[in-house]
Amino acid sequence: MQEDIDYRPEVLDTKVELESILNYLQKILSTKQGSTVVSYDFGIPDVTNFHDKSFGEYIKSMEDGLINTITKFEPRLTNIKVIHDKKGKESTIMYFKIDAQLASNTNIPVLFETVINPDGKVMVNE
Repeated sequence: MQEDIDYRPEVLDTKVELESILNYLQKILSTKQGSTVVSYDFGIPDVTNFHDKSFGEYIKSMEDGLINTITKFEPRLTNIKVIHDKKGKESTIMYFKIDAQLASNTNIPVLFETVINPDGKVMVNE
């Protein structure tokens, strides 16, 4: 029986872990706070309601809210930063970059893109 020299369990495990994190982030960030019995603060605040803030204040509160939510509900990530990405000219869609590290291996950087549509639908991509 020939041994597969390309088999590296740590790489496969990391890939599986990243996919699991991506799927869970999608669930967390697609859930509106207060809509689940898991925890009142599980998910993100209503992204369609920002009439009482300037756009800059709204973006800052979204960044902070995303960091707080991810920190609380996704312990597999550490050193989490969320940055508004002004990509595209379409002002009704918001893009955020989630930059973090795996808690299990801080040498592995993690970068996800979060897209928030005007109707509040959230998509998380690698």
